[in-house]
Amino acid sequence: MHSVHQHWDKLKVCAVGRSFPPEFYSCVENPKVRGALERIAIETEEDFQTLISKLEEFDVQVLRTDVSKNPEDHNIGLINPGEAWCAPPMCPRDYTTMIGNRFFMPSQRYGDNIDVDKIFKGLVDKDLFKRDNSRERILAKYITDLSLPGRPISPTVALMKLRSENKKQQGDGWWGDTGVPRYLAGIDVDEVKKLIFAAETNTIGSVNKFPSNKRFYSWTSIEKWCKENDVPIVYDTYINGAMSWRIGKDLYFNFVNIVNKLNEEVCMKRWQKLFPDHRCHIIDVPGHGDGNMHPVVPGLIISLKDVTNYSKSFPDWEVVHLPDESWTKVKEFRKMKSKNRGKWWVKGEEDNQELVDFVDSWLNHWVTYVEETVFDVNMLVIDKKNVIVNGYNKVVFDAFERYGITPHVVNFRHRYFWDGGLHCITSDISREGEQQDYHL
Repeated sequence: MHSVHQHWDKLKVCAVGRSFPPEFYSCVENPKVRGALERIAIETEEDFQTLISKLEEFDVQVLRTDVSKNPEDHNIGLINPGEAWCAPPMCPRDYTTMIGNRFFMPSQRYGDNIDVDKIFKGLVDKDLFKRDNSRERILAKYITDLSLPGRPISPTVALMKLRSENKKQQGDGWWGDTGVPRYLAGIDVDEVKKLIFAAETNTIGSVNKFPSNKRFYSWTSIEKWCKENDVPIVYDTYINGAMSWRIGKDLYFNFVNIVNKLNEEVCMKRWQKLFPDHRCHIIDVPGHGDGNMHPVVPGLIISLKDVTNYSKSFPDWEVVHLPDESWTKVKEFRKMKSKNRGKWWVKGEEDNQELVDFVDSWLNHWVTYVEETVFDVNMLVIDKKNVIVNGYNKVVFDAFERYGITPHVVNFRHRYFWDGGLHCITSDISREGEQQDYHL
């Protein structure tokens, strides 16, 4: 029986993402843009093959997501029919996870079971916005997260409007008794519904990424393997490995955006119903949590965000905090950031304005916000003694040495463009080991 109970048990079967081949971009007329995209495609697959070779060194069976040979099959047909492209299936972990012996994944009807209008009405009808100082401090993190580039909505104007209104009424304060609802009210209803869909699917960035593509099913090979190996599949519950952690009897989830947070009780009831044999916990970090923290082995967490986030959830665990690790260290990224607000970076293309304009016009839903993720946190654990990482970091490597862990460096060169580290572009489907109880 294939299962995953702890993500540090020996890895046996792993899904790896896939990008479009260079031929996919032959229709791009501008040679500077086409050349850059073709280079990204070639080098991305080269790095995928390097990762696959490393996994195979440890006898890991590798499955790949699927891409059609016909570019027309990846036309979204939602926003600009005949013009917009669906993003490639780069990051299987953003949409799948193996918990116990069940594999959670998208179906060909991805998203059809979500009643956005009903959820929207529920947000309006419920008394979700009562004054609570401790709650407001947490909600403020989700409000800030919404303001980042690459989120499903662009609420900067609404945020400024809210601050202006509250400043008139309450001096320098901007939150107020009704800050959150007035903030949401300042955003167009259709934009809020995008946010609801993103919350329900636990998606960051555009809601028009590849699972929404009804023309081509990118999960055929993985689905086929699961069925051939008698792995129970749970479709379209939108549980994924980017917002959850499997630690034996304990499951940890984070809320992707403020709608999840406002519907906290609904989310918890859903998780408890799905996983009655587990203890379900919440970590209050917006976005995809695997870009913020990683419990590498029992007793060790590598964290980008505040250590206090984990003091209750993981008592007595060592938290290696990386407060100074950010893309501001990368000179070229800072140059690109001034042009695209830090959403993506392709090394060597800092002065390619044609590429910047093309991505902003036609591929804007592909990219998210690379500055919020640090490669040292987004790693893939092979077993308790071996971890694959993107690069060297002395603090992290010293911690690995204390715990007897050998790091294996695999450079995923265009993770700054795809906003997907080694953890995102993989999804562990089978690991050795039985369920443990760590009494967390």
